Amino acid sequence: MSIRRSSPLHSASRATFGVALALALCGTAAAVELVSVSSAGAQGNQQSRYPAISANGRFVSFQSDASTLVANDTNGWADIFLRDRWTGETIRISVTPQGAEGASFSDISAMSFDAGRIVFASYAALLPGAPYQGCYLYERRSGALSLVNRASDGSLGTTCTSPSMDLLGSRVAFGTGDRLDPTDDNGRGDIYVRQLDTGITTRATRGLGGAQTDGGSYTPRLSGDGSLVLYASEATNLVANDGNGTRDIFVSLIDGSQTERISVGPGGVEANAISGEVGAINWDGSLLAFSSNADSLPDPGEFSESTLYLRVPGTDQTVAVSLPTDPSLAREGFNDEPDLSATGQYLVFASTDDLLLDEDTSSGIYVIDLVTAQIARVSQRVSDGGSGNHIQPRISADGTGIVWVSTATNLVTNDTNGYWDVFYARNPLHPQVFGSDFED
Repeated sequence: MSIRRSSPLHSASRATFGVALALALCGTAAAVELVSVSSAGAQGNQQSRYPAISANGRFVSFQSDASTLVANDTNGWADIFLRDRWTGETIRISVTPQGAEGASFSDISAMSFDAGRIVFASYAALLPGAPYQGCYLYERRSGALSLVNRASDGSLGTTCTSPSMDLLGSRVAFGTGDRLDPTDDNGRGDIYVRQLDTGITTRATRGLGGAQTDGGSYTPRLSGDGSLVLYASEATNLVANDGNGTRDIFVSLIDGSQTERISVGPGGVEANAISGEVGAINWDGSLLAFSSNADSLPDPGEFSESTLYLRVPGTDQTVAVSLPTDPSLAREGFNDEPDLSATGQYLVFASTDDLLLDEDTSSGIYVIDLVTAQIARVSQRVSDGGSGNHIQPRISADGTGIVWVSTATNLVTNDTNGYWDVFYARNPLHPQVFGSDFED
């Protein structure tokens, strides 16, 4: 069954598809900013990772083991921090409403368009009666904290992983092995969506005819409008004719009534190898992205570990986008972790392939303008030396800013901590616009 989608918010799909995407290099470099620092600019004394970014790039949340980002951080666990790039303030949000530290680690976070609402997973008991692993909703303006991994009757689940939030902050998707739906009898990890205004929780992972799924599902991402959820799954009965016996990427209506497999080629050709754990989805699901090392999909790299694909379900097109700008460049690396801006014009991803003909080819964060077919490396260094590894890119909904995680010490001056850090750069392919009252 095909999910009915609205028209794309942008002309990206009309501008670039129907033929293989030929990318042109954009040489503009954007200044890079170190995000995982304290309000006074002190660097983290341990690893930082898993960033999320608000719609205009003002706010960035991330996980960090560091104890130097806020005062009195003595719990020795990874916490969730929120950085206001405009004011330079960094606060810790994985604390109790009274400000007490958690006694265990916190994990991935996600946020609404204005960072008014932030959701994160944590093993710390930050509220009375908290479960073993909860997904907490933090209200930035009031500081209120609540748990979202609940059934519709209000009962708490015991586990919650990889929360994702729509742009309006009205819905949260998460993975869990809990039976939050009384008909959930598969004993597998499923994807649930909690509607925060109504308190209704629905299971998005349902097999054909409403059957129990026969494999685990995880790493959800909600569409910007909150109507669809993208996820990875080993289940073979989410759609008909799933015979490849490996992990695929699917998209479902949040109640699970309709599901499509998106890690396919034109005509529904199956990927004959595993797809990446994380996919990307734009505002309304009219554009999707995923990675795969299948050679049954269009334009596979013979020696590539994975190729990044853009899927346009409404036109049944699957296009390889992680292609070198020069055909003489080898394709021997990974191309993974995609993210799309709300309109779908901009696609970011991490790559270890030689996509650009220059000296910095070991690893990079790239952005593609799907309208103009330009590509640029975002992880530009300011000095010579080892370029480091670059992973976990996310792009702001408006397409102006990009965050990622890197071991590089030469993206900014005086980076001396020697740990994974979170960085921000303005999208070099986005027209620079001054003055914005989009968020507060």
